[in-house]
Amino acid sequence: MRWMPALNATCAVLLGITARAAVASTNLVQDYRLDVTFAPSEARMSGWTAVTLDSSRVPDTDLVFYLHGELRVDSIKAGSSTVAFEEQPVFYEYDYSLIADEVRIQWLPRSTPQLEIWYSGYFHASNARSPSDYMRIDSEGVFLRCFAYSPWFPVFLPAGADEVKADFSSVILRTPAAFTSVFVGTKTGERIEDGQRITEWKASKVGLFAAQCTAQRYLVTSQGNYALYHYADTQSIAAAKTILSFANGLNDAYDRSYHHHPGANQFYLMEMPQFGDISSGNVTGLIYSTWQRFSEDENAKRALAHELVHPYVATATTRGDSLYCLAVEGFPSYFHLPVLAQSLGDDFYNRFLGWMEKLYLGIRTTGADNRGNRMPPEKPLLVISADELSTYKDEFVLSDRALLFLNYLYARMGEATFFKFTSDLFNQQALTTRTFRGLIEKYLPGSAGDVQLWLGTTEYPERFRFENFKRASGR
Repeated sequence: MRWMPALNATCAVLLGITARAAVASTNLVQDYRLDVTFAPSEARMSGWTAVTLDSSRVPDTDLVFYLHGELRVDSIKAGSSTVAFEEQPVFYEYDYSLIADEVRIQWLPRSTPQLEIWYSGYFHASNARSPSDYMRIDSEGVFLRCFAYSPWFPVFLPAGADEVKADFSSVILRTPAAFTSVFVGTKTGERIEDGQRITEWKASKVGLFAAQCTAQRYLVTSQGNYALYHYADTQSIAAAKTILSFANGLNDAYDRSYHHHPGANQFYLMEMPQFGDISSGNVTGLIYSTWQRFSEDENAKRALAHELVHPYVATATTRGDSLYCLAVEGFPSYFHLPVLAQSLGDDFYNRFLGWMEKLYLGIRTTGADNRGNRMPPEKPLLVISADELSTYKDEFVLSDRALLFLNYLYARMGEATFFKFTSDLFNQQALTTRTFRGLIEKYLPGSAGDVQLWLGTTEYPERFRFENFKRASGR
């Protein structure tokens, strides 16, 4: 499902919602410290967050942060002083429930760069968005992701802002002893006290999209820099060994060809419930059906390869840049494929790209997917706005035309040059449309005309067809 229902006018009035323009992100929070207690059987959580603010960015007017719509703030302190605040429910597109708790501090002295925030409440599943937005706390465990999904700790970003990164110098997660928690970054400790399992984490320069938290009844299989969190059945345990070996090889190859991984070479792989595929920094989750059939299923290997590649091809691209959607969804949809082909072979690569072209041509002809579902009107890859990302990412344009375009570059450059291009591309400090076009021209001189057809139009001439650019051994 790629749509989001609009909030009706009556609800908007009741919530006190007013239309507001998108606000540019500022990296206001330099560091988070979290101490969160989860009660899965009650669908409840309580938390303490200390944020260290960049004093030069603290606004002269109200300071605003957001929490999930069911959470409420208990108290706020700045230094030794209690801080007055107001909170109200507001429309918040990036919360999976479409509602957030907006908390407004009316005045904060710049001389106090640290806030402590106590909050608590429930986290029930929502029917407001697609099943893949699976955030909830229930008897199965804790399934939470942060900004762009649902804020389970204070987020100082309005909906639609550009993502920012922050340090998490200390994250303490408390659950009943039967549950094991996973955050991002590095696990620094674990102990059981009075029937509670307490796990400790730290992470640096984490994008708030990636600040996920999962807790389930896991067994843990560890080897080297990998920890696999999986269910206790025989099939899950057996698959863990195969997944461990496969993931190790992929990450080594990605590190050579793309961005050097930000996770300090520590990886956490989790078996997840339905709709649970995720990629959050150095944490990857695969749904149980993918996990358990991993050894014999080519698609399961592709699913893992896709999730693992995300942090290697993540780029600092602003929402206002025309490259944004291609970078966020098109890049990870493709860049696992040439590396995966090195182990699964040319036939795998050609079959998959050929199938994607067939789907793409079918949608162009009929306006519907192969199940008869109507697709949105095709737009050029660089004309899709950030607000339309969810519309075009799963089945159309960003997952088919984008793949065919990147394969065109791969075929035209040749594998050796292509991986020099990608290493250069993904180690840029920031990526813009201009930078992207410039790098293509550097590694594939004279291609600007074709690149403009691929990116700036919906044209798909015969000479662009995949049969002209299939992968061949030794390319």
